[in-house]
Amino acid sequence: MTRAIVKGAVVAGTDGSAESLAAADWAADDAVRRGLPLRLVQAVPLAGPRERVTRPAWSAHPTADEIGRRHPDLSVTVDQIAEQVLPVLFSAADSADSAELMVLGTRGAGAVQELVLGSTALTIAGRAPVPVVLVSAASGTGAPPGADGAGDVVLGLDLAAPDGRPVEFAFDEAARRGARLRVVHGWSEPLHDGAGPVDPDQALAAALGPWAEKHPRTPVVTEAVVAGAAARLAAAASHAALLVLGRRPRTTPVSAHLGSTAHAVLRRVTLPVAIVPHAPAGT
Repeated sequence: MTRAIVKGAVVAGTDGSAESLAAADWAADDAVRRGLPLRLVQAVPLAGPRERVTRPAWSAHPTADEIGRRHPDLSVTVDQIAEQVLPVLFSAADSADSAELMVLGTRGAGAVQELVLGSTALTIAGRAPVPVVLVSAASGTGAPPGADGAGDVVLGLDLAAPDGRPVEFAFDEAARRGARLRVVHGWSEPLHDGAGPVDPDQALAAALGPWAEKHPRTPVVTEAVVAGAAARLAAAASHAALLVLGRRPRTTPVSAHLGSTAHAVLRRVTLPVAIVPHAPAGT
């Protein structure tokens, strides 16, 4: 077994499924855009009460070789770890020192029973301290930029609880792709902060302003949604390359906390979805 900790890498969980192979491909493309190495992580389950390591029926090494042929300048490592899947992935995503983001495969939209809270990908996405991108086998790598929203990066922004991390992630992804950023923002009327009522336009400008200044060449379009945010986000992202959603800090030590909107969106779309954790309270 190899165990190579790669600092500042794009990490993809792999198990040989079509979903995980799609995730590995997406992660490779994003690693190239970011100028980072790619780390493929494979859990090798333990067998029996004495915790003997089972010989894996599938290995991530051929996948790494194929990615290397497609991206000859990309550094790709394979990390096969003798442990159950969830502990392996939690460990890989535990710190930004070892992972800039994690990419995992999901079974996609259309089957609610296959997208339950207990699924591995959603559990990690609900608890990881780094952004987690969920990729289905049907999502591919995203359409190139073009008309009718094709190739856009779409950001779902809750003006009632804006946070800079999802906004920064969405702007950075759009800039790297040379794509347009579409911001679908919503709130529950009336919008308030600690001091009283807030004008939604002012709140939107405050949330986007620092990152728009940092990326002046990234075109931005905005759309306000007061109700039905999940359906509107899914529609806005129907031809997009990536959908970015924020995740508020967990309210309990062990449960996943993606929020009702994120769950509803994930049941509707097949494109890659990035779940970006908000900054911890007090930071």
